[in-house]
Amino acid sequence: MSARKTLLNIGFYGLAATITAAASLTALAECYHWSLNLTTCLPVGFYQRGPAPTHLKVGDRVFFCPPVGSKAMKQAMSGLWLEYAPRGKWACADHLMPFMKEVVALPGQQVTITKQGVIANGKRLPNSKVVTSIESGKLKVIHLPYGTYKVPKGEFWDYAPGNFAYTSAYYGPVPIANILGSIHPVPWLTIPGSQYWLEVGKR
Repeated sequence: MSARKTLLNIGFYGLAATITAAASLTALAECYHWSLNLTTCLPVGFYQRGPAPTHLKVGDRVFFCPPVGSKAMKQAMSGLWLEYAPRGKWACADHLMPFMKEVVALPGQQVTITKQGVIANGKRLPNSKVVTSIESGKLKVIHLPYGTYKVPKGEFWDYAPGNFAYTSAYYGPVPIANILGSIHPVPWLTIPGSQYWLEVGKR
């Protein structure tokens, strides 16, 4: 057998193995209710979806339909910063993909947005400084004004630790009714540290 034919066979079988593995992973994802996160909000990888928390608490990780009424969300949608779902897959407004974030404040609790970052219930959240502009300063990013906010009844404040995480600091608290379920990282199928891959200033 010629070296070229051998290489072609190796390439063919390698491609077939890759396709088979991808198909198997897709089947597993469907069977076990996994969602693939490709954003830099949380580590890139698969997360298992579960029922919405019965009693929401600080520290819960949830996926939810993003609120679309704020000026910040309208800017994000017009700038195509968000992901969209195939029609009918999710019942979110404007066919937006659900967000996956962490709950950091509940109704009645306080959140303060400062130039150094976000403070929730007296605790500064890591890597929470809002991005005020992109494109070398040419585009100003809409966010909530600096100051202290009390989370309204029936809403929660979300957060994610990754670079360029789009959170409540931009669009405000989210209705608890928007929560679709809980999420948990699938062991060995998420990449630790990948939420920092997109460097600030490189967007």
